[in-house]
Amino acid sequence: MRPKAVTLIVRMWQGPDGTVKASVKPAGGGETQHFPNLAALLHYLEQTQQAFDVKAGEPQGLR
Repeated sequence: MRPKAVTLIVRMWQGPDGTVKASVKPAGGGETQHFPNLAALLHYLEQTQQAFDVKAGEPQGLR
C-alpha cells in the first residue's frame, strides 16, 4: 500500500516588525493555522510528519 500524499497550502509574508509569518491550510479543506515565525512553522511540520511516520504495529528505527 502506498502512503497517501498530504498537500498543504503554505503562505508566507513579512510582518511590519520584519519577522516572516506563515499560514498553513490543507488543500483538501480544513482550518488554516497561523504561525508567528518560521521556527513555529518548522515545529508544526515536524510534529505533523511524526504523526504520519508512527503507525501501529510498525517497528521503529531504520527502514
